[in-house]
Amino acid sequence: MEKQPVIGVGTYVATPRAKELVLKALDANRLSYGPMSQEFESSFSGLHGCRFGVLSNSGTSALHIAIAALKELHGWQDGDEILVPACTFIATSNVVLHNNLTPVFVDVERDFYEIDPRQIEAHITPKTRAIIPVHLYGLPADMDPISELAQQYDLKVIEDSCETMFATYKGRVVGSLSDIGCFSTYVAHLIVTGVGGLNTTNNPDYAIKVRSLVNHGRDSIYLSIDDDDEKTDQELRYIIERRFSFVSLGHSLRVTEMEAALGIAQLEEWEPMIEKRGSNAQRLIRSLSAYNEYIQLPQIRADCTHSFMMFPIVLHEQNKKDLVQHLEENGIETRDMMTLIRQPVYRNLLSIEEDDYPASKWITDNGFYIGCHHNLSDSDLDYMSDIFSQFWMTKRKEKSDTSLLVLILDEPMTDLSHLLEYIPDELMSDTVALVSNPEDQRIDLLERQKIRIEKYAGDPVRFVKEAEWNYDYVIFFPANGSYDPRDIAKVSNMMASGHDMVVASRFLSGGMRHAENQNNLYRSLGNRFFTSLSNILFLGNMTDTISRFRAIRKHRLQSIVNEQNGYPLLFGLSIQAMKERWQINEIPTHEVVTLSSSHMRKAWLSVIPMLLRLCKEWLSK
Repeated sequence: MEKQPVIGVGTYVATPRAKELVLKALDANRLSYGPMSQEFESSFSGLHGCRFGVLSNSGTSALHIAIAALKELHGWQDGDEILVPACTFIATSNVVLHNNLTPVFVDVERDFYEIDPRQIEAHITPKTRAIIPVHLYGLPADMDPISELAQQYDLKVIEDSCETMFATYKGRVVGSLSDIGCFSTYVAHLIVTGVGGLNTTNNPDYAIKVRSLVNHGRDSIYLSIDDDDEKTDQELRYIIERRFSFVSLGHSLRVTEMEAALGIAQLEEWEPMIEKRGSNAQRLIRSLSAYNEYIQLPQIRADCTHSFMMFPIVLHEQNKKDLVQHLEENGIETRDMMTLIRQPVYRNLLSIEEDDYPASKWITDNGFYIGCHHNLSDSDLDYMSDIFSQFWMTKRKEKSDTSLLVLILDEPMTDLSHLLEYIPDELMSDTVALVSNPEDQRIDLLERQKIRIEKYAGDPVRFVKEAEWNYDYVIFFPANGSYDPRDIAKVSNMMASGHDMVVASRFLSGGMRHAENQNNLYRSLGNRFFTSLSNILFLGNMTDTISRFRAIRKHRLQSIVNEQNGYPLLFGLSIQAMKERWQINEIPTHEVVTLSSSHMRKAWLSVIPMLLRLCKEWLSK
């Protein structure tokens, strides 16, 4: 029995480079703050557009010290208020309370889950001192209006960027968009050091105070044992007199050189890490968009980049419990999208009315996230999509739509059992096999599976169009080994979302063609030529206009022109769909086998009719 995968929300794999640097730190006999810590601080802060960086032992500590530094330097009083989004990890508001200040919750945007700038001003009082926007899941908050309000009301801004690194807002990097930025390098985050946090700032006074508070509140003249290096005479005497002088009520929040070594190693490869997270997220978005009627997928704010620490999902209406349980039972780890309005610890500390935060309440009930980290493989992502598909197939049956799956058996394939394994149970009873060869040995297997057999001649699309069968939409699947049967469920679910046509594309990102021989190369180039030209002429955005694996609404199928067969018919259908502005979507699919020489001859013979059809439709546009 194949072992079920376990797909976590995050992971860490120690590279040879990371091990090399950790050993170097150990060999240097320098465990506390030293050259590696300084290098990590400098490199990290520079990548985030800041002059200064300060290491600490967690993102929570970074937040705590940022507030403590501003409170001391600006004379804030106990009980003063800081505005906090109602959707964030509890540390964001806990550190406010630990500094004897009062968190005031502000509801969040339904699209991006971050503090809603439109609601901030209503919560500002004479006691308000700062705003903490949180960059959630890898996406920057909407900082411009937040900064404008802060300037108007003389407020400080502290970025909680514990879940977001390297992402940009209007060309500027997170951590540089405020007075002080706060990051976490905890397990499952973007840069992982086991434990760790960082503060970033361009204000030297803030940097000095933060570093002092991390180190017991020590006098800034001696914050590291390296500070007395190469000092002589009066300078050295001055340091000796003050190095055990403590000017603030600080903490011991330092980390070791080993954490810094791990961080340095990952900073050397941050770009491919972020690129892979982005491509993983886009692959999930494409496959899960079949369920848009049920779920809200991640969105990217205009003029922003996303680093996709996590992949958030919110159900539109249904409670998340059943879906989360289904995912967990199948090895896909989930986490709640953490909101503050229902935390037990705050019931006695703060007066919270959930109805005052409708977006956060919706997220609390219906939101969770899964992983899309850079160590996930394509097979992991396909598995995740399949598990979602299993869950939503039952929802499809609750709709009034009736579907028909048509298996086209017009070319030999030795074994159909693999195909039949992937036909969803809900579709099996509504499956028809079209057989052009009555001697086909596979008919017996299909009949044993109680699949209806229909003998046909000519083009299967025309045959189904003219058949008097009861269905709302039909899925055409060539049962010749050329397409991946695992995608049948995905196409079906996307059609259940109300599309007019769904095409399984071999050219969409995430899809794959069989290893190219010369004939396949010509076929691929021909497909791309006709697809690109038709997109230009008819303002479409399809990637595979000739795919035989597609689903079509019955009323759309009935409207197609009957004058051609084969590839010209499919191509003409795609053109018609673009011209008439059908609701079209595509999913990526894999081409499994190289097709026969007879199939290639059909492709070559289709070139002229397709060109004629293209010209005819363009002239009649």
